[in-house]
Amino acid sequence: MEGELQGTHWHEGGNQHHYAYVDGHGVRRECKSSDGGAERAEITYDPADPGTAMVGRRTTGWLALGAVLILLTGAVLLAGVAFVVVALVT
Repeated sequence: MEGELQGTHWHEGGNQHHYAYVDGHGVRRECKSSDGGAERAEITYDPADPGTAMVGRRTTGWLALGAVLILLTGAVLLAGVAFVVVALVT
């Protein structure tokens, strides 16, 4: 669902954004989150429990974390291979 920004205010050390959206049953609902801030944002929620609504899919964060983990794993493996090669050569 697409939500429309209704307002932003300072809350517990950060901005809190209020979005309004219409769910799959035509009911207008609201979502509050520290994520977002754009005029329009994707709202995801469980239709069985609309109180679980959140701004965005959070896939960007997971993709970034995955990329970092892959790079770190590759670096460790490369270092291990280099260590073995150096040990065999000397």
